[in-house]
Formats: sequence, structure tokens, C-alpha cells
Amino acid sequence: MQVILNKKALEDLRKLFTTIYDDKPSVAHEYTKKIESYILLLESNPRMGKECQYKNLQKKCRIIYYDNYQIIYRIVNEELIRVLRILNTKQNYKG
Repeated sequence: MQVILNKKALEDLRKLFTTIYDDKPSVAHEYTKKIESYILLLESNPRMGKECQYKNLQKKCRIIYYDNYQIIYRIVNEELIRVLRILNTKQNYKG
């Protein structure tokens, strides 16, 4: 399966990188690479996350956790997984 990040997820990842970079530049690169590697595990384990439902998302999605971040994704079809958001677990995401 192919895993792609939609626009919001890419923005989330950039924001995360920038936040960490401001305090610890060397850590920012390493940490975001680890998140990206974790997300790529979905290629071979697409159902590793538990099912979830958010108000404004019309279709069910799945969620996995890396450290203090929740990665919300959807299995689009047999060939594609779309990562919708990458959020700090302290954020209150409503969809």
C-alpha cells in the first residue's frame, strides 16, 4: 500500500518540526524522521490503528499514536492510505 499525507497532515508535520526546531534544531530533524518512519509502517500494517470517528469526517478513520502525537488516517482502498492529521494528544481535534 502507498501512504500519502494530505495537506493538513503535511502542515501539522511542518508545525511540529518548527516548534521543536526553535528549541532544539538537531532534535527536530530526528524526531520528525521518526514520525515519518512510524507512519510508513502503515504500508505493511494498514489496520494497526484502532477505528475512530470524528464529527466532521464523513468516513470512519483509524488512529495510531507516536509519543505524544496522534496520527489520524483513512484506508482509501486496497492500494492507498491517506494520513489526515498529525496532532499533539493535548489538542482537541473535532474533525
